[in-house]
Amino acid sequence: MSLASPGKGETGDVSKRERLSALDSIFLPMETENQPLHVGSVLILEGPPPSPDAFRHYVAAQLATMPFHRRRLMRMPLDLGRPIWVDAQVDLLDHVHHGVLPPPGDEAQLCAMVAQVMHPPLDRSRPLWQLWQVDGLAGGRWAVLAKAHHALVDGRSGTDVVGALLTASSHWEERPVVSHAAAGSQPPPSRLALVADLVCWLGRLPVRAVRFAVHSVLAPRKTGRQVARLRLGLAQVLRPDLPPSVLNGPLGSDRTWRWTGGSLTDVVHLAHAADCTVNDVYLAVPAGGYRRFLLGRGEPLQGMALRAIVPVSRRRRGEPWRPGNLASAVFVELPVHLADARDRLSAVRSRTRQQKADRVAEATEAVVRMADHLPAALLLQGARAYGRAGQGRVNVVASNVPGPSELRYFAGRRVLEIAPWLPTAQEVRTTTTMMSYAGRFTIGITGDARALPDLERLVAEVAREVAELVAPDAIASPTGQFGSAGCASEAAHRRRTFFWILPVDVLGRSVKKIRRGTL
Repeated sequence: MSLASPGKGETGDVSKRERLSALDSIFLPMETENQPLHVGSVLILEGPPPSPDAFRHYVAAQLATMPFHRRRLMRMPLDLGRPIWVDAQVDLLDHVHHGVLPPPGDEAQLCAMVAQVMHPPLDRSRPLWQLWQVDGLAGGRWAVLAKAHHALVDGRSGTDVVGALLTASSHWEERPVVSHAAAGSQPPPSRLALVADLVCWLGRLPVRAVRFAVHSVLAPRKTGRQVARLRLGLAQVLRPDLPPSVLNGPLGSDRTWRWTGGSLTDVVHLAHAADCTVNDVYLAVPAGGYRRFLLGRGEPLQGMALRAIVPVSRRRRGEPWRPGNLASAVFVELPVHLADARDRLSAVRSRTRQQKADRVAEATEAVVRMADHLPAALLLQGARAYGRAGQGRVNVVASNVPGPSELRYFAGRRVLEIAPWLPTAQEVRTTTTMMSYAGRFTIGITGDARALPDLERLVAEVAREVAELVAPDAIASPTGQFGSAGCASEAAHRRRTFFWILPVDVLGRSVKKIRRGTL
């Protein structure tokens, strides 16, 4: 079964294509056999499962009008320009798969299968996604595994893609699938068109430089502020200052993945009582989990810095879907040295507020925008050099992705739970992601299996922290330890989403100065 084939015998116009941003494109050279850069979701559903043919037919019907499933990468000649997205004919047999868990079909078996499915790199000659139907889960349940390359989706857009496969009603009946090219789809451009576009893009670089110089002369104060913001962003991203830790180091080839969860209502109540955001509560949870996990391993906490990169989505609600990543980031030190859960939450609240006051998200966004103006060859070399050197700036990834707020259905079956998957990369050996769905939340934790064979204990400690911190009897009164109650903004919570792996090492001597601390 194939979908959305582009027209034949035509040539496309490169200028009308969607070129990968600098942030999207660096995920490609950074990907290795030991560092596959896929993001994903695991949906647990009530049974009975559909037949594999019915599953594939449902997916085809839901995807018929969506653009993302047709997008494949097309490289520029000699990699002198960033790749572009082109439309491709999709054979669902290459992307939609079926598996069965052996008895007893418990969640540990499912987690092992998820790690196995997420490991192999996706074929870059095809659209960068897969769906798996997994039958045989205990209790008459089954699962759907969604896998997509990080260059194609970030957390918010990945959630939107999965959400587009779901329906608000349990009513579903098979209907014919109309295979047609979406409006505006075009065939891949010719090599001549690629070369012409590349020459035009390179020719515009000196024009951009002159324009920037003129702007600097005409608006020196604004330019000074922009330069200061860029320097702050580069310092946040590139200056290696972390002491050695078991949570940082070379990655093996295998991963372990587990998840835990709880009531989102309890999290919201605690956020209101603590005068903080839902994201603050979420960050306090892994802080406590990591504390117990590290102490149990005999790791000294004195002098340890546990710094999390926290993606901040730049997507606006309701804007059209587009491939790639729209995110900046803040960097929050998790207070693992504090023994009391409420003290940890208060410390997290103070540190996230300081990051906002310092406008760190805007500074890292400036770095991302600057990278879009660099020649692709320099960007590619920088990304590879950055990957080889190691980043030394963060040792934890903590992402927060809002999912559907109401119950959803897949092929007429109710979705019971959605758990997120984030890859480990750049010597960061664990990632944590919180996803909300229908009044509950899950926290998916991915870890390097070789360096952290006891990851299950970290998941258990995070679950214990959820019970200790988020349980209703742990909520302080408005006049208690947390002070006067305030309304934690859910809108603000929903803007703080998804994963942003560290950007490319750029700007030559400026970067070296930042690493030495002299800039």
